[in-house]
Amino acid sequence: MALYKSKGIVLRSIRYGEADRILDLYTHDYGMVSAIAKGIRRTRSRFGARLEPLSCVDVMAYSGRSLDTVTQAEVLRSFHGVREHLGRLEAAGSMVRNVRALSGGDEGDRRVFNLLYRSLETLEERGAGFKSVEAAFGLKLATLAGYAPELEACMSCGASLEGTEGLLYYAPVLGGILCADCRAETAEAFPLPPGTLFGLRSLVSGPVKQAVLEERLEESARRVVGAHILAHAPAATSLEPRPRVRPA
Repeated sequence: MALYKSKGIVLRSIRYGEADRILDLYTHDYGMVSAIAKGIRRTRSRFGARLEPLSCVDVMAYSGRSLDTVTQAEVLRSFHGVREHLGRLEAAGSMVRNVRALSGGDEGDRRVFNLLYRSLETLEERGAGFKSVEAAFGLKLATLAGYAPELEACMSCGASLEGTEGLLYYAPVLGGILCADCRAETAEAFPLPPGTLFGLRSLVSGPVKQAVLEERLEESARRVVGAHILAHAPAATSLEPRPRVRPA
């Protein structure tokens, strides 16, 4: 078995057997990894509380045929403030689901790791606007995965959306905006409150740390992001752990 070391963010922790846990981590070097931490639930476990969900850890593990085996872990940042606040935790939970939904392929992406780390850091540091961070993260993640939404022109007629009068609609299956004249192109299109398109564009173009929407627009932005990822992510309908094989 090959021994490897990488930074990783714990996405999920599941009880296994009497004392073990199976972990999903998104690692800096290998992408999504599923691994077992043996004896972690025992009182005298050498891991202690180092592998809590959302923690960023420096992990050492042996690669295995179906699951890797964690042999060592050191906390780099616990993100305790995210886990202990309901609003932050809900936003982080959505971010984790989106990472798992968009983590297809055989290679990791350090940009995804860095985006997730920065977004958790932003959640922990701010006192409000958690949904804005969640929506910004989802949009940027979808773009990194090759599923960027079209926010500049109508997906059907191609008309520019600049200065468009009338209600706009988001069509998840088409992956973008429909103008009022083209809304009938798909039955799944839903209306966007005024200002939503501008808000979405600001989330895409600006850094996560500056992600701020008016409170009235946060839910509509989250709805767009959630529907877009559900419609396009290769793993959106199957979120079971999918171990990644690393080279020996």
